[in-house]
Amino acid sequence: MTFSGNMKENKSRNAKDTWESELGYGWTRNGQQRCVRHRPPESTMSVSSDIRFTRKKMSRPCRGCCAALAVLLVLLLLAAVAVYLGHTYLFGDPLNRQTFRGSIVLSWKQAEGAESKQFETKGNRTRENELQHVLFELYRNSELRSCFVSADILALDSAEEWKDGIRVHFEVSFEPIFTAVSTAEVIEVLAKDLTTPSGSFNNYNVYPDTLHIEENSDISSLELKEAETTPAEPPTTELILTEVEEEIRECVPVSLSLCAHLPYNATSYPNLVGHTSKDALMRDLVAFRELLDAECSRLAQDFVCQMLQPRCHENRLIRPCRAYCRSFHAGCGARLPERLRPHFDCARFPDFFGRGSCATEPDCHAGLQRLALSRRACDGIPDCADAADERECAHCTAVGRDALRCALTAKCLPAHMRCDGSHDCPDGSDEAGCLWISRSLASWRRENSETTLGAVRSRAGYAMWAERGKYGKICATPYEKDKRALLSVATSLCRALTFKSALIAEVIPDGEELDDMGYQNKTEKKQMPEYVEIVDPFAPEISFLKSECPERKVIRVICDQMDCGIASARGSRASNGVEGLPRSARPGDWPWHAALLRSNVHACDATLIHPSWLITTASCFQGQPKAEWTARFGSVRIQSTTPWQQERRIVGMVRSPVEGSMLALVRLEEPLEMTDFVRPICLPENNPNANAQSICNTLGWTRNRDQLQRVHLVNSPMNTCENVSIANANGICAEPLYDQDDCDEEEYAGSSMMCFDSENKRWSLDGVSGWRIACTKIGLGRPRIYDSVNSHVDWVRRTISNSAR
Repeated sequence: MTFSGNMKENKSRNAKDTWESELGYGWTRNGQQRCVRHRPPESTMSVSSDIRFTRKKMSRPCRGCCAALAVLLVLLLLAAVAVYLGHTYLFGDPLNRQTFRGSIVLSWKQAEGAESKQFETKGNRTRENELQHVLFELYRNSELRSCFVSADILALDSAEEWKDGIRVHFEVSFEPIFTAVSTAEVIEVLAKDLTTPSGSFNNYNVYPDTLHIEENSDISSLELKEAETTPAEPPTTELILTEVEEEIRECVPVSLSLCAHLPYNATSYPNLVGHTSKDALMRDLVAFRELLDAECSRLAQDFVCQMLQPRCHENRLIRPCRAYCRSFHAGCGARLPERLRPHFDCARFPDFFGRGSCATEPDCHAGLQRLALSRRACDGIPDCADAADERECAHCTAVGRDALRCALTAKCLPAHMRCDGSHDCPDGSDEAGCLWISRSLASWRRENSETTLGAVRSRAGYAMWAERGKYGKICATPYEKDKRALLSVATSLCRALTFKSALIAEVIPDGEELDDMGYQNKTEKKQMPEYVEIVDPFAPEISFLKSECPERKVIRVICDQMDCGIASARGSRASNGVEGLPRSARPGDWPWHAALLRSNVHACDATLIHPSWLITTASCFQGQPKAEWTARFGSVRIQSTTPWQQERRIVGMVRSPVEGSMLALVRLEEPLEMTDFVRPICLPENNPNANAQSICNTLGWTRNRDQLQRVHLVNSPMNTCENVSIANANGICAEPLYDQDDCDEEEYAGSSMMCFDSENKRWSLDGVSGWRIACTKIGLGRPRIYDSVNSHVDWVRRTISNSAR
């Protein structure tokens, strides 16, 4: 198509006129076609010489023929205009092709003699051709034959509830002339034939009650029940999250032959796509078959089956994990039909918090081998959500099935060695979490059943205890009426969990119901909850005694905000700053670090300052207004998934009001769960020279962009950075301090400049890099400028506070 607009129109016209003039496609704004008027040629053409060339004029008969031809062309043009106007204004807009999809269960009648033996050798392809021919002839000879286009058989599925039955998925198409074809008319043609003894389907045993037909446009715009609710406005402050009561489900057997490979045999309806029964699922199955036929991911069949036949365990539906959903989307996200996208939205799925919390990616260990990362197995750092690469190692299998894994070292322990008073894990993590706050005993058990670290640090919940593999709640007796004693216990507990203080300590009945036998469920006998009493609530070290707690009154605690800047996974060593920290980061070394992914590709970094807010640089988002951004936490290897990994979608950005600054606040769709591996860093104190004598570090990624690494930074005069960066008043000039031949990583835009205060033993965020920075040559790193956070502290706090209103 050629653009014929005038590119030199008057610039004073408004934007709309200019756009239309430049993209006129050969038409003026008033609807008339543009033409270039040419002057008629002269009868003679003069030149500078005396020679003249003359043209012979047409004869009179020839001129008459041309006139007649011109009149005929004009009449044809007028007729075309009349037809166009008549069709437009009398018959309305032309109708598009209509497609109807349906299904029905049928079986083949037994033939006699040789014909029967011949028929038994027919495969699905022959059956599909046979049925397609029958369906085509039926509609071609029906009342809809004038607009009938085609009939196709999409798939054949077994129907176990009908003897020898096969569910036939079919599609018929029409091109309506004056009025659209209705679904009732399409159904009537087929239903009428099924009730006719000599109909097209008289060679089949047909079950008319199973007939279901829907227009494809209706199917594609179908909104299932789970998608009807409008998502709530994302929270912007650190909320006190409570345990969500899970819906009690009725478990039924897995009956879809496509999903016979699943490692479980019980599911529940409605499933995760909204099908309320198997029959509704079978009618819609062809849409998922098309997705599987695309072979877009090795995970496609398993993940789709997890959606269609999700696991039902102890009357509870188990969804796929969020990280598993992301892996599926990386290959198949672009191929999802529009109507399925809300149901396959990864934000709907939970993060992994212990065995049974969600369904993890299958055969993750083999996936590491495909990525040539098998060397990571049994290295003490989990690279799978369920830690299968660490749990199947010799040091764990020797302990037994219920081995407790030391969080960050290659060692496993029997469960009874937890909280026994001695440090059995090299990192001492087996003695962490002996006192805890949890929303329920069930969630605490789930989060702590496999590893010594990783439980959610809830601000509100029951006061819990653990000792030698046993666990339970703290009974309020005999201090249920002594508020001062209860608050003293709550304060000690909150501070031990690195919260600032306790806000509330109250006595409530134990809300977790037990059945008549005293167990949590009837299918599996589990340990009864045990209780302990406080010996002296005001002692420097509070001790407990076993208690029957006959009234089952327990202590509920609400803590203040969590302390920032503490790498709690390191335990008591966190107060040593960088002492003992390796260069290659381990999970929990930098719990505030976030990797920003644009359409599932690592593009930038950021730093967590609040459960719902990050700080990064605005340069990450330049030129990417429509990209989907997610933030990943708790991971130090991009190609791996840890049991502590969390992901959140980014839903907003606020750029710094300071001129020349690229700082940006990024808002998450929902708050993060605080753990030893995900927690915020501190904002710097309002002191321009606060980082002058501090130990400062930044984080970069190895050249293969997979392993997070620590880089020591030293402050430099601003003139050192003037040759490599644009100096500004809001910047901090720093240089990396490398050992010889030790420069092999690059910083992503948004990476943090973190400084450790040796007085208060906290890490603070002092600067943010605005651009991607790599080493210049081996052994040297160029200086770089970081946007100072110190001058933005008031703006950051005000923005977060205002968003909560």
